[in-house]
Amino acid sequence: MNVLIVDDHSVIRKGLQVILKNFSADIHTDEAADGTEAIRKMQEQDYDLIILDITLPDMNGIDVLQHIKDSGIKTRCLVFSFHPEEVFASKAFKLGAVGYLNKNKPYGEIIKAIHKVAEGGKYVSAELAERLAFGNEYGELPHEKLSEREFQVFLMMAGGKTVTEIAKTSYISIKTVSTYRARILKKMNMDSNADLTIYAIKKNLIIT
Repeated sequence: MNVLIVDDHSVIRKGLQVILKNFSADIHTDEAADGTEAIRKMQEQDYDLIILDITLPDMNGIDVLQHIKDSGIKTRCLVFSFHPEEVFASKAFKLGAVGYLNKNKPYGEIIKAIHKVAEGGKYVSAELAERLAFGNEYGELPHEKLSEREFQVFLMMAGGKTVTEIAKTSYISIKTVSTYRARILKKMNMDSNADLTIYAIKKNLIIT
């Protein structure tokens, strides 16, 4: 099994490598410190599993998942992040992730999650499974109404990027970004970019 670990912290990459080696001597691990390096490596070779952080220095893990989906790359992805599950998990699953694991989980839970996805299964915590099972009862959060592409644009807007910057980064026209912006504001029932930023901060959605 070939595993790619994508995280900007070398200590976490090395720690995950040790866990994987203890799981099986037949696992080959590779690592990437940012999204660009991860995408390049995925284009050069095949990986059976990718352990992916949300916070990366050049792009976020959601963008990486979107690239994997758009490119038709066949691999399994376990998101491993400090961001709360209720914030990004649903988007990650819609983009094809097979698990979402919070870095604050106990060591035993981390081992359990990695073993489960490495063996071909899917992983969600008990708390997240309950939310997914009773989603209608809990109610849908405003950002969960957005499509994957709208959510990506929302994150960039909330992070302070201009329409021009978003267009350049996403390789779409300024007019298209403006259309996304209008849809986002309408779906989330908000009036301005400032409202989006305040919401994102409260919900711990700002990726830095």
